[in-house]
Formats: sequence, structure tokens, C-alpha cells
Amino acid sequence: MNAEQEPTDDVKRTDDGTRRMPPGVRDTLSWLAHLIDATLPLRTAEDHDEFARRQLDGDAAGVVAVRERLGPFTAPLVARVLAEDMRAHPPSDLAGLESDESPRWDRLQLDDTVETVPTSLVAAFEPGTLSAAPLVVAVDARWSDKELIVHARTADVEAAERYLQDVVARARGPRNYFKGRCLHIRADRGGFEVVPVPVPDESRAGVIVPAAVWAEVDLNVAGLFRRRGLLERLGLGTNRGLLLFGPPGTGKSALCRVLAAELAGDVTVVFCDARSIADAIEAVYEELTRLSPALVVLEDLDLVIGRRRHGNDLGLHGFLAALDGAMSRHQGVVTVATTNDPRVLDDAAVRAARFDRTVEVPLPDGAQRRAILRRYLGPLAVAVEVGAIADSTDGASGADLRELVRRSVLADGDAVTTATLARFAGDGSWAPAAGAGLYV
Repeated sequence: MNAEQEPTDDVKRTDDGTRRMPPGVRDTLSWLAHLIDATLPLRTAEDHDEFARRQLDGDAAGVVAVRERLGPFTAPLVARVLAEDMRAHPPSDLAGLESDESPRWDRLQLDDTVETVPTSLVAAFEPGTLSAAPLVVAVDARWSDKELIVHARTADVEAAERYLQDVVARARGPRNYFKGRCLHIRADRGGFEVVPVPVPDESRAGVIVPAAVWAEVDLNVAGLFRRRGLLERLGLGTNRGLLLFGPPGTGKSALCRVLAAELAGDVTVVFCDARSIADAIEAVYEELTRLSPALVVLEDLDLVIGRRRHGNDLGLHGFLAALDGAMSRHQGVVTVATTNDPRVLDDAAVRAARFDRTVEVPLPDGAQRRAILRRYLGPLAVAVEVGAIADSTDGASGADLRELVRRSVLADGDAVTTATLARFAGDGSWAPAAGAGLYV
């Protein structure tokens, strides 16, 4: 503060407070105040609006910006298209969104290849590159509110709008690499993130459930995709909801992974984790209109929704509203949900308008337990009385039997015996501890 300036009331109160501080603290603050006042210049970073005005030789009134909000599905697609344009037409100048920041690029994994795409930068393009007019393009995908911004001189606003719409159309159209893939939706900084994942390497041979379960799944899932054209012509709708319920460890999640393996390529498969179900389900379904036909797998609904009496009205109502919207607005979408106990779901969640069918995936019977044990024992099964072990494990799930075999292999190695399996089966050590997690 200059000597001739009269201190304000705020400064006077601050001075009074510092005089009461210990001398060491007061001295440190005095030095900091001296450094800030004497040696540190004011921050004068140039933001992308100022960058655009400088590049386009215009003032605030002479430069316009057109903007497109980008959802979590669209943002990486747009970034990929913009990266292609920047390779084809190198910008004349490039900067971070503010001049004291570096341009930011992220790695995008696509199958066995990795591409580098812009996530936070501003770039200037000469006339005759992206457009007949000079343009300045900014992309900001750092936060949950992602944007593509195209700056132009006021007279060239239509050129800016055309380029913006062209980028978005290419991203959502032929350049939409999400279509037909397996995707995982996970919570991310107040929103959600879309991550391509490998197609599961699983088959029906590894999922031992009653034949009636597979029959219902085929009718409600594969059947809808196969008959989609006919259903459309008849006006019967091409959305369907299927709820799989049953105790933990009976193969519900494994069954969904097999569906993904069978359908990916022709169908976009979207897996949602529990947190994303609660926070982002409406946004996910909104994006699915561009990715249909699509299969959405919603796992562990009982962990997210609960009954109304548990005070989870907001999550329940949001989930039901999203499903209502999916059934009424989005065509070619099948929803397969799983729960360990349908009794914890509100009755309204499973009425016909949301889930057309509920299918029980029960605990395995004796014959199925024998098949599961043989599967996990593999070549070791020849030395084991599989039938006897199966008979002694009534009430065990497939996950329980897997743990039984694992414990026995840990104990005996490749010399697993009936006695070891029987001992572990008898003491119940294969059962998961309470609160240790759920197998679905």
C-alpha cells in the first residue's frame, strides 16, 4: 500500500490482528506481504477469447463464438475428429486455454492402438484450411461441462457454425467408434466417463444355469434385436427390460458378460457400475439414441435403489424416470438389470412398464453342482468323487464351489483329493464372510 493512501477499515482490522500474533508468525506474514507487493507481477494470462481476438484482428464486438456442449459420449469422439483435422491442416498458432497453460492432449485407447487427442487447447487456422474463413477452435474437456468452441469474425459466423456442426456430425456419425463396442460407464468428477473395454472372452459353456434361464434371456434380448424390424413395422416398440434376480454367486453377471460377447459388434453393450446408475442413468440413455441397437447392463440395483422406506426416494425416482424415458423415447435398447434380492426393490421398479420380465437365476441343483465342480477341477476331476462333493454342498452357489476348489488346490496342489474337498466342504470355509462382498 502506498504511504499516501488512507488505510481502509478492513486493513485497520487486519493490522490490529497481526499485532496480536506471535512475533515469528507476524514476521513471516510481513515478508509474504512484501514479496507480493514488491516483486510479483499481476497475472496477465490470455484466455481463449483474447487469443481469438488477437488471431482474428478483432475486438470483442468483432469476434463471435459458437459453442456446443459435449456429453461424456460425444467429447472424446469430437476430440478425435479435431485431432484428425489438426493433422490434415496444422494450425498457424496453438496455445493452452490460457496462455500460462500448455495445450493438453490425452491418450485414447482403441483396441490395440493408441491415439492422441486434444482435451484442452485453442488453435488458429488460416483461411482455406478448415473453412474459407479464418477460424479459431477451442476444446475444453477438462471438467464435467465439456465444450467445443469455434471463434470467427462476425461476418464469418455462418462459417463457424458450419464447421462446428460438421465436427459434431462426423463424430456422431461414421467416426463414432463407440458404436458396436463394449463400454463401461463410471463416475467421474461430478459426471460420468465412457471407457471402451475389451469384449468379454466368455461363452455359455462356462455359465451353468437352468436351460429355462437361457431361453428367457434369448427371447427377451437376442429375440428383440433379431426381430427389431418386424416390431417396428407392427408398432410394438423395440425396447425391453429384463430383471435377473437370485442369490449372490449364481451367475447373473457372468450371464451378462456372455451376452456382451455374443452381441458386441452388431450391438453396443454398455455396462454401468452402481455409482453411475444412481448419478448418470438419464444421461446414458439420452446418448444411446445414437448407439442403438444397444444393450444396457445395470448391475446390483438393490445396492443403489432400495425401498422407499429406506429414505432413498431421490435415487429410486431418478432411476424410474430414466427407465420410463428409455422405454418411451429410445428405440432399439434392451435393459438387463441384476439384483441379489428383488424384495428390496420398490414394487414400482419391476412393473411391466419398466421390466417386461423378471427371471430367477437360482442356486444350482445337484446336477449343476457336479457340472460346476468338474468345470473348476478340470483335469483334476478324474481323481475326485465329484458326485459325493456335489451332494454335500447343497445350497452352495457357483461362486462358493469355485472357492471350495481354490482352497483345495491351495492345500494339495495338483494332487487334490476327495478328502480335502470334503473337509473344506464340511467346515464351510468356502463360504464368503459376512460383509466381505457379493458375488453376482
